[in-house]
Amino acid sequence: MNGSSGADYEVRCPLHGSIPFNGRERDIVNHPFVQRMRSVSQLGLAQFVFPGATHTRFSHALGVMHLAGRVFDRLIRSVERDTGAVLADDERERLRQVARLAGLLHDLGHPPFSHTFEPLLPPRRSLEMPRHWYSRLDLDARATHEDVSVALVYALAQRAPALLPLDEAQDICALIDQAVQPTPALTSVGSPARLNLYPLLKQTIGGEIDADRMDYLRRDARFAGVAYGNFDLERLIQSLTSVETPRGRVMALEQSGIYTFENFLMARFHMAMQVYFHKTLLAFEHCLTQAVREGEISLEIDGTIDNFMAAREDVVLAKLFAARKERWTSRIVDRRPLRRVLELHEPEDSALRRRVLDALAEAKLPVVHLREQRTLSALGRDPHSFPVYLQETVLGRTRTRPLHQASVLLDRYNQLFRVENVYCDAADYDRAVKVLEPILDVAGARE
Repeated sequence: MNGSSGADYEVRCPLHGSIPFNGRERDIVNHPFVQRMRSVSQLGLAQFVFPGATHTRFSHALGVMHLAGRVFDRLIRSVERDTGAVLADDERERLRQVARLAGLLHDLGHPPFSHTFEPLLPPRRSLEMPRHWYSRLDLDARATHEDVSVALVYALAQRAPALLPLDEAQDICALIDQAVQPTPALTSVGSPARLNLYPLLKQTIGGEIDADRMDYLRRDARFAGVAYGNFDLERLIQSLTSVETPRGRVMALEQSGIYTFENFLMARFHMAMQVYFHKTLLAFEHCLTQAVREGEISLEIDGTIDNFMAAREDVVLAKLFAARKERWTSRIVDRRPLRRVLELHEPEDSALRRRVLDALAEAKLPVVHLREQRTLSALGRDPHSFPVYLQETVLGRTRTRPLHQASVLLDRYNQLFRVENVYCDAADYDRAVKVLEPILDVAGARE
């Protein structure tokens, strides 16, 4: 190991085996911003339901870095083969490095317990953001974890010792957040033709078939101990290609890979319904959110980097234990979650919802009503996202069409799924069931 720019180091990953990285990447991995992700669980409070789900954003970030490099290699081969453009070695290496570092750094901005505490983030104007990088920026809107990630990547380029050149940091952030404008190093690449590869690289990190989803689905399934997130990773990567569009080069899928893609979609949907939206997990997350809102524990994220670095899960857990006799924190510490009375689905149960909630209110039964929603894909739904195409061979000729028009499964299931859960205190459960039995026309209904 000599610390040169090649793959001089490696780390063992239970999902991918050996993940190689170079000396520059090693310095960034060792930075406190990245090391903080060791204290942010990938699935928040999911370990309360799935005991093995103790993995962190740090291990996920390493996995995304690794897969981003693999996806990049596959896509760049297709670009050079199909266009005749040639990328100089230094140009190719810079692009690959940007893609890998975007994979490593894309989750830097997650607060403790990941998405559970994202509503606690301050307005964007509170962050030390590179406002001149943005094509659009509503400073009064509440910050997202992507906004905080951009602020931290910018700090890596600004604070001494700077670990990133400013132009490279901007391109990394352009792959993390589509509102950040890329530099010409992403939009004018290769010779003799000059190609816009920004859309393709953006899709590698944050698209429909991206390295982020490829890693977290299989990683979350592995550590939760479920099979829902499994799909054929190798086949999916090998099916990737690219096509030219007026917006630049974008991702495409070879015809033989469509069923692998559909399996990938269903893995995402089933993980959401069986793990991410698990009834007990949602109940614990609600208790944690309420504990903060009602002041049982204090947690303020003010937008400064020092404050954010101190926002760690071990700190929150210590505060929970100290406040263990309070209404909401006691439920978490003593493992007394709310009990689900009923699960409702949209749109088929929309008429039933009002009758159920009115009946419980009339019986003076306090309930918690939580809503979650998910779609299989944004393909064909979001005009701002970059499209993905299917590349088909018909009568010896190659044609392309939007992937969402070619997938029967996507066409059938790509709707907004809403799941609503009605909870009550465990002591009120039997009474709630009796109230709802006549409405649901069942006897002795039990969860």
